[in-house]
Amino acid sequence: MTVFAIDFKKSTIRAFKSERSARNMGNGLVLFTSADELLENRNTTGRGLVEVYNNCADKPVKKFTDNKTGASRIFKLAQNIDVESTPFDEAPKKTPQVPPLEGMTPLGISAPSSLTRTQIRKLSKIEKPRGKFAGKCIKVLVDENPRRAGGHGHKMMEWLLAENKKLGGGIIEYADYVAAGGRPQDLQWDLDRNWVEIV
Repeated sequence: MTVFAIDFKKSTIRAFKSERSARNMGNGLVLFTSADELLENRNTTGRGLVEVYNNCADKPVKKFTDNKTGASRIFKLAQNIDVESTPFDEAPKKTPQVPPLEGMTPLGISAPSSLTRTQIRKLSKIEKPRGKFAGKCIKVLVDENPRRAGGHGHKMMEWLLAENKKLGGGIIEYADYVAAGGRPQDLQWDLDRNWVEIV
């Protein structure tokens, strides 16, 4: 269905293939599909109707008897306007869905607990860690988080402490630390303060 749009600032009337197309063509447009809809809009004024009409019609008017008459005349005038073609005329295309590959889990669903950490890392497509800590392991030397709360380093130290507890004081692979969101600079900070050591 054709949707008409009035720009009261420029005193113009435009026609579009759909409401979606019209809405995407700019702010401040008054959209309508009938004279009544035009009247219902709070931005429609008698003076605005006269200015738009005079800008678009062959014979200008000084004023309309009432706003209803003005809206009816503008709606009649709008019927002769060519419908504009816009990039928004087509409905947005849906992303094609493909079946998951073997071993993949849908977003937001954790991998089955039967998988090992190494398998989870491979499934999540995390790149193999690089840098001076690559292939190393981390041993936690503190029992409580010495980091200031709120920062990324504090969060990663909490993770290290939780992993350390799970492993009964064992060592944690650097690759697991990276997979959990750990950054080399955070680990270096902890190393410099003897809160962890690299083994």
